[in-house]
Amino acid sequence: MTLPKTHFLDSTLRSPLMQLPVRTAVFELDEGRMLFSPGSKLTPEQLREAGPVTDIVAPSLMHTGGMKAAAQAHPNARLWGPAGVREKHPELTWHGILGETPWPFERELSFLPIPGMPKLNESAFLHHPSKALYLTDMVFNVTEPRGLTTWMFFRVFGTYKRFAVSRLFLRFAKDPAAFNAAVQKIAGLDFEHVVPSHGEAMLNEGKPRLLAAFRERGLLP
Repeated sequence: MTLPKTHFLDSTLRSPLMQLPVRTAVFELDEGRMLFSPGSKLTPEQLREAGPVTDIVAPSLMHTGGMKAAAQAHPNARLWGPAGVREKHPELTWHGILGETPWPFERELSFLPIPGMPKLNESAFLHHPSKALYLTDMVFNVTEPRGLTTWMFFRVFGTYKRFAVSRLFLRFAKDPAAFNAAVQKIAGLDFEHVVPSHGEAMLNEGKPRLLAAFRERGLLP
């Protein structure tokens, strides 16, 4: 997969019963180089392959497991994470809290919080040079699931071998009004591709496919 000013580092969370692909992005920005959502299974060599990183971002409380190793590989990088991340990882020095600290990369990488989910505090990001929307756990697209019980997990949550909004993700929405307002904002963005953290990217048809996935879950009329 090739997108402008973007590189990818892929890894896999493995257990005896399930294998989950995890995608990490590296953005080449005018004001720096960002390691976005570092996977917890990335090797030190992979982390160094990211180049001279200036900023490391955890877009969700569920995607903080790789931050410590990433910070060790890039000790001069600024760390960004969602509200609650300082309490979850007090051993790390956090430069900014998403939604609280001014976001300096809006021109190239727009930040859109998805409120109403306090256990996740996930945010979407739109990379303007590539017109790619990054969603962490909202959407899955694992077309070749592996593991003894992977099929059961994805069937229960409506994402088996298909691009779809995860029913598990929706269970975390405790403030439907705030969550639905964020969905409406995402639907109004200008993008062509959708890059989930788990599974294949939806290239070129990203926006119509995402809107269809929202409608399937009753999130859009």
